[in-house]
Amino acid sequence: MKKFMIGLLFIILLSTTLSANAETVVLKSNDYDKPLDSCYKYRDIVVKTNNGIQFWWTGTEFIKGSNLDSKLKKSDNLVEWSDMNLSYEVRRKIRHQYKTNIKHYGDKYIVYDEVYFNPSFIIDKMERTHGPIIKPIYTFDENFNLVNEFQLDKPLTDFEYVDGVYYAETQEYTKLGPQEYESKNTIYYSYDAIDWQIDNEMSNMPQSNGSNTLVFQGKLTNYITLSDYRFEVKDMFIEKNKSDLIKVVQERPITCYYKAKGDIYVETQYDNSNTFRISRDGVYSVDVAIPADSDDEHIIICDLWKDKLVLWTNERLIEYDMADIEDVLNEKCPSDTPYIEFNGNILGFDVPPIIEDGSTLVPMRFLFEQMGADVEWDSETQTATATIENKAVTFSIDNVNARINNKPAKMDVPARLVNGKTMVPLRFLSENMGYDVDWDADSRTAIIR
Repeated sequence: MKKFMIGLLFIILLSTTLSANAETVVLKSNDYDKPLDSCYKYRDIVVKTNNGIQFWWTGTEFIKGSNLDSKLKKSDNLVEWSDMNLSYEVRRKIRHQYKTNIKHYGDKYIVYDEVYFNPSFIIDKMERTHGPIIKPIYTFDENFNLVNEFQLDKPLTDFEYVDGVYYAETQEYTKLGPQEYESKNTIYYSYDAIDWQIDNEMSNMPQSNGSNTLVFQGKLTNYITLSDYRFEVKDMFIEKNKSDLIKVVQERPITCYYKAKGDIYVETQYDNSNTFRISRDGVYSVDVAIPADSDDEHIIICDLWKDKLVLWTNERLIEYDMADIEDVLNEKCPSDTPYIEFNGNILGFDVPPIIEDGSTLVPMRFLFEQMGADVEWDSETQTATATIENKAVTFSIDNVNARINNKPAKMDVPARLVNGKTMVPLRFLSENMGYDVDWDADSRTAIIR
């Protein structure tokens, strides 16, 4: 049964799952229950059965199939459908895979099989596998004429199209200890999806939303039995060019699934069904509430279907308007929000910095943690004292008067309390803690040295 879960748009809640001070917004959403245990329906269209996904958004149109009919149909609006005049051989290549993906990248259609992770019975090695057959990457032209098959020696684990370049990834893990594994990724690239080469410099797949290109380093965690495993993101970098990466250090570490969806990034967590995160740049993010359904619900997949963001859980599909997501990002993470660089890393604050009267205010605790400063907080007077080596700075909320080593000083703007976070003037605090602060106007970055 389809039901509509209408939330109050942009109501602010207090998250109890990721951080005591994490702000969570509620967006209106549509909720689609599973009619059968192995079947998902979306707007009265069967999008998945136990025989695999029968429904795709390629980036330019919707395509659907039926278990009773090998023909495929396409649509721009999910209402009017037309038959696709495809040969039996093309339909077979599309349909006869474990988890088919159809993407329209550049001037090509790419069809590939994405596999889940199954541990090998060889103790010291693991790789993502499903059955003995490794399917090729099929490349079709605009009219779905086959132009290339590229056969990998290991199952495909990811496929991306970034800045006009096609990327494919295979992956294996070597066992180092009882629950410790080292990953090895092989990255293939192509400028035309026909001639493929191995990139000997890259070890991880880039992802781009047209703004920032991100590179991730992952790890296998929570490996206990042959069926209990999880992949998590260990480190994240912004790619300035292929040989220049800058690490993003998040106040709340990112985990699990993190993908570019249109012009945003979406992070979901397998074991947290209460929220997911959206980000414009991979640095600053907003938590979005997921309508409560049951205690054991968890997110499996996140898809972008035209102008809708759709979360798959083990119990239903949840749909959000991308327009609403853009609105909340514009409100909470404006495009002119400055970046803070410290020790060569970009700091991903839980609450983004704000500008007041020309001064940049940033969350106090995470900044001082990165500096190695000790912080004492007096809740009665709302006064904080930060100490590092032989320097101590004392300041109060909404008060421009401060003390440096117990001597009076004055700030251009006072510290503020925003969403439970103490926001402090960056330049005043940093320079009085022994650092210099430079401003890079081109990248809107305050660099603490």
